[in-house]
Amino acid sequence: MNGAEESGVVGQTIAEFLNQRSAPIENIVVEQNGTIVHRADFDTTKISENDKLELISFVGGG
Repeated sequence: MNGAEESGVVGQTIAEFLNQRSAPIENIVVEQNGTIVHRADFDTTKISENDKLELISFVGGG
């Protein structure tokens, strides 16, 4: 998290990665190596070695 490298994620799908972290999939945008991954592709997009993931979550408030 926050720029930290994580091990054991190569071969996981984006969905698996997010589920393991209890991430709010409906409120998150995932960028993989500078490209936004569409939510419909979370179940099929796999994490490869040296990938850089950025997770951006949206929080409502007022």
